Amino acid sequence: MNKSQKVFTATAKKSKRKDKHKQPLWVTISRLGIIAAILVGIELAVSQGYVNKIFLASPSQIADEFTYMLRQNELLPQIMLTLQEALLGYAISAVVGIGIGVLFVTFPKLEALLTPFFSAIMAVPKTAVMPLLIVWFGIGFKSKVIMVFLFCMFTVLFNTVSGAKQTKVEHLKVAHVFKATRAQIVFKVLIPSALPGIFTGLRVTAATAITGVIFAEMTASKGGAGYLLSEAQAVLNTPKLYLVVIIVTLLSVLFVSIVNLAERIVFRHQRTI
Repeated sequence: MNKSQKVFTATAKKSKRKDKHKQPLWVTISRLGIIAAILVGIELAVSQGYVNKIFLASPSQIADEFTYMLRQNELLPQIMLTLQEALLGYAISAVVGIGIGVLFVTFPKLEALLTPFFSAIMAVPKTAVMPLLIVWFGIGFKSKVIMVFLFCMFTVLFNTVSGAKQTKVEHLKVAHVFKATRAQIVFKVLIPSALPGIFTGLRVTAATAITGVIFAEMTASKGGAGYLLSEAQAVLNTPKLYLVVIIVTLLSVLFVSIVNLAERIVFRHQRTI
């Protein structure tokens, strides 16, 4: 097979893979039709009085509330605060979780010593911890970041350990044959083998980070999306409740999508090495 034939074959295989992942047009149209039908149904049910406006908000009411909050500059500052708390807590939990996970796999005795303590801390209900965080750090930024950290770190840690333990024995033997140092074994063998587990943990905690910060803000806060939810609940502002829930859901989907994108980039880079 000459060079041009190889290029043609590789291109054909790539196009086949893309075709497999591409959604048929009718599926996309059907999904959009279902969403449109649900929105129209809700609009009619609320506007015609079939459903009490306290229980359900129509799309037009939610859109009006969105416009009003933008004009009052009430929405963006609170959402940005929630994003800052979630991102910082998530980043710290990812670094600490992966770091401790790698240490545990590198030093098995350390894992045997400390795992029961980490498991016990992970088992403590976060609802029980939040009052203590408020006492220690107040109702400001710090307590929210720490709550996100507690929500996320242990999942990343144990997924990292689990992924690293999937390393093939043959790879470790080859590393020892070539007299690789402990650092080389960690960064060239263990971490690459643990990447699927690490990204699984990061994907799960991407949505959990938003959940944690909203919970913390609803418990005690001076701002953020959770504060908006509590405020809307107190005055029975149903459109505002639905609006904030929709925004929080979109943020969670965005977080997970970013992690998925990062995973694809990392594994594509690995395949090219």
